[in-house]
Amino acid sequence: MALSVKVKPTKSRSTFGRDPTIYDYANSPKCSNRASKVSSKISLAEIELEAEPLGEEAEQTIGAGGKGPATDAPPVVTYNDYHIDLWFLVSEFIQPEDVCRFALICRKTAEVVQSGRFWTQLYRSYYDRSIELPARFQPDSMVRLRGLRSAVVRSLYYLYPPFVARLTMGTNRHQYRVVGRQLLTSWHKRTKGCWTYCFRLKAPFKPGSRPARSAQLQREKNSLAFMQDIYMNPEEGCQILMITTDFLKVIPMYNETLFVKNIVQTLSQSMMRYKIVLQLGNYCGKRVTDLVFDPVCNVSVLDWWTPQYYNEIGSPAEDESLADTEWTDDSDWDN
Repeated sequence: MALSVKVKPTKSRSTFGRDPTIYDYANSPKCSNRASKVSSKISLAEIELEAEPLGEEAEQTIGAGGKGPATDAPPVVTYNDYHIDLWFLVSEFIQPEDVCRFALICRKTAEVVQSGRFWTQLYRSYYDRSIELPARFQPDSMVRLRGLRSAVVRSLYYLYPPFVARLTMGTNRHQYRVVGRQLLTSWHKRTKGCWTYCFRLKAPFKPGSRPARSAQLQREKNSLAFMQDIYMNPEEGCQILMITTDFLKVIPMYNETLFVKNIVQTLSQSMMRYKIVLQLGNYCGKRVTDLVFDPVCNVSVLDWWTPQYYNEIGSPAEDESLADTEWTDDSDWDN
């Protein structure tokens, strides 16, 4: 009597060591989401071991029962901590365009730049009696600590030749720098058969920044520290956008705070001049209105440190009034 026995077919030995194919999954009678066991069987001949020699310290650590060198240990960094008096001596040789680089070296160099001694020495290094200066930038007025930094920066545009050359090199023509600034005031004037429209703009201060802390200190005036604030500058972050055109345009009055959302410069219809579109938006970023100037003869931007800026706003070089402040020798003068 013959018996019929069903035997499951075994996998061929020839499949060991090969890569799985799409037929192992697409044509499989059973649905399986895991990889084939064939791909997990690797012969010892296919494994290549690379042995790297261990250092003497690692061998001693492992021999003592340790697990090897600690990987989370902080690296040992050696540095030299120089006294701040040395940095004051080095600061005497710093050029005006390298002040920011010098301040970013370490905390002590930043402290040097924030001192009145640094700005006084910088002013004395480039002072020239043969150059005519406003009364605010004379040596007798530069001993006052309040607003010393802004006064020295503005005086360098009379005394320092590279800064004076910037005023005539056309570096104030990048009008796209005014995007994102708040519109303070606007006015227009007649100039040589054209009309020049001026927009006074101001950049918002970041909370906790040096200009923001200085502005808060000047508003409170609850201590003598505001009289010794060398960063005091009412025009910090301010610019004037000047647009010169041939036609008179009426600038409407706005009852809300506006910001420069964008400024677009294209060719005019005559293809000989430019067309400027000044887009103004509110604090939410929504566009409120567009001021179109066509055609435009000239576009320039004046920063607060240029002498022409104060000529446009009608303010003399003595930008802060001393009538409403009670001065004392101990609080405002650097002996």
